[in-house]
Amino acid sequence: MTEFETLEVKIPKEVLLLMKKERFVQDMKLFTAMMLYEENLLSLGKAAELAGKTMDEFIEALSEHKIDIIRYSKEELAEEVRFLRSYK
Repeated sequence: MTEFETLEVKIPKEVLLLMKKERFVQDMKLFTAMMLYEENLLSLGKAAELAGKTMDEFIEALSEHKIDIIRYSKEELAEEVRFLRSYK
């Protein structure tokens, strides 16, 4: 079971006048999760959990923000290409 901790973040009031506080918190969690996923600091599942999304919802958010879901190193990609070429 994942343990959680509460953080206090100071946000200028004029920012919160633009959107509801709950929406701001949801967006912060989502964008933080996407950033940590993109930097390979969280797995897809853990990032989705942090964002408060299902795996499908999180994958959709990544896609909307043009963040790759499937990532290969150059070596892994070359191996996949070799495999697929030999499969013909």
